[in-house]
Amino acid sequence: MASNILASVLRALWEIMVMLFKFFFKKGPQAKIISANVMNLVVSDWRQIDQDLKSKSPAVLKNALIKADKALDNLLKELVYGNTMGERMIAGKEKFSSDVYSAIWSAHKVRNAMVHESGYEPTYYILNEAIENLRKGAKQLGARI
Repeated sequence: MASNILASVLRALWEIMVMLFKFFFKKGPQAKIISANVMNLVVSDWRQIDQDLKSKSPAVLKNALIKADKALDNLLKELVYGNTMGERMIAGKEKFSSDVYSAIWSAHKVRNAMVHESGYEPTYYILNEAIENLRKGAKQLGARI
């Protein structure tokens, strides 16, 4: 009886030690940080995007959306694996709140439609909303923009 209790206590202590080790020494994509070079590039890109947002020109706003999408992708490349932004967004899902994750997918779809579908002309409101959604995503990844 005493040996069963001792074995149970030792097993519980072992499991606690394993959990603590995993918590403090976890490895993999979630342990990665964004390099200063990439963060500086993203901040610089967002300064230009903010200037572009002052324009009412559709061409300038379209370019700003492409820059914002690329800036978020640059952050994701530092944190998760994937060959495309879509793959990186899936791999990085846990890095975003659910509402922001949904919003950045919508913004990325606008960008893709704009780039790949001939004749797709998003309105000022759609472009502006997509850019702001990508900003929210970049902020959740730690960008100070």
